[in-house]
Amino acid sequence: MPTFSSYTSIQKAVELFNKQAYNVGLDFKVYTIEPSCLYVQASFDFSYYINVDLEFREVFYTNIPKDAAWPDAWYADQLFLLTEDELEDIIQFKEIEIPEGKTVFGLVLNIIGKENYFINGTIICTEFYINWRHPNHNPLYNFPEND
Repeated sequence: MPTFSSYTSIQKAVELFNKQAYNVGLDFKVYTIEPSCLYVQASFDFSYYINVDLEFREVFYTNIPKDAAWPDAWYADQLFLLTEDELEDIIQFKEIEIPEGKTVFGLVLNIIGKENYFINGTIICTEFYINWRHPNHNPLYNFPEND
């Protein structure tokens, strides 16, 4: 599976993820939060299997608590990519230190809606990884590596 680290590749990966996850009835939960990775799992039924792994790598900021769990947003996208202006707003407002030369992206999980990204659901990171565990349901297996 590719790791996405350009705006264009992350934008396409988010679009494909939302198409695949639309109205599936997934529940999401944070598995681990560390500076190197925020790892989220999603499943239709956690007692039997995990459907998808989401890894946000080299995390500079998140407002998601370590024990967070939330249901599918139903009839809405599950994941959003912040625009450059939205990303800059949160970096400045929260006074997040980004090392010179680092390219970061803001992604928002639909915990309480994208418009509430200042409150909950936001991750600022350098790379994003998605793994649908069942290959026949994985639109990203043939996704080209970063552009």
